Amino acid sequence: MSAKILVVDDNPTNLKLVSDVLEFEGYDILKAVDAEKAQVVLAATLPDLILMDIALPGMDGLTLTRKLKAEERTRGIRIVALTAFAMKGDDQKAFDAGCDGYIAKPIDTRKLPDQVAEFLARASGQSRRSRMKILVIEDHAVDLKLADLVLSTAGYDVITAEAAKHSIAAIQKDRPQLIFLDLDLPDMDGLTLARKLKADPDTRDIHVVAVTCYPEQYPKATALAAGCDAYLMKPINTRELSDQLTAVAEGGTP
Repeated sequence: MSAKILVVDDNPTNLKLVSDVLEFEGYDILKAVDAEKAQVVLAATLPDLILMDIALPGMDGLTLTRKLKAEERTRGIRIVALTAFAMKGDDQKAFDAGCDGYIAKPIDTRKLPDQVAEFLARASGQSRRSRMKILVIEDHAVDLKLADLVLSTAGYDVITAEAAKHSIAAIQKDRPQLIFLDLDLPDMDGLTLARKLKADPDTRDIHVVAVTCYPEQYPKATALAAGCDAYLMKPINTRELSDQLTAVAEGGTP
């Protein structure tokens, strides 16, 4: 079954060019000339990938991307920005809005099929991630919200706790496959919690990823010796985090 791709572009020439190239490759193509029509299409069917022009009339592509990533039904769709970045930093704006990548205009029709195939391959990996439950334990409200947002947008099932004592109940109730663990917690530090989890036969198989901004107080070697499977430094790299955690869950290193 061929992948379904929604192309959103208000320029008729660009819309036809991208659509024709991808239809020739065997993809099932849906089209929309603005955000309003794109939402009509999405109400009827969910594509595997959206190629999103950023400079749309009315609601622009970044605003629509934020809207789609905020909604449960559409947040798992991989969105690739189509843009002729006018200013340095616009690529980061696309990622910050929730885009999973970008393709620069003018479109290189020779490269487009391979680019789309790569994004679809990543989307397949995302569907595997969507089945994984992650517990984020973090007492800093901003960091907790950021990790929750990044991982939920990536398709994970995310639960949160602000302290070790709250996390014990969450682990017993929801049984996560991976714990994203801040080491500097107010009641019981992360190292103590990690040792406790790894000493219990019921929880020792849960992957634990340590995160800290105090490497002197919580060295990597100490975290790994406590049973943590990986060690990340703050500030977290939001663009790489989901792939890093997937690597740990699959038995590799981030």
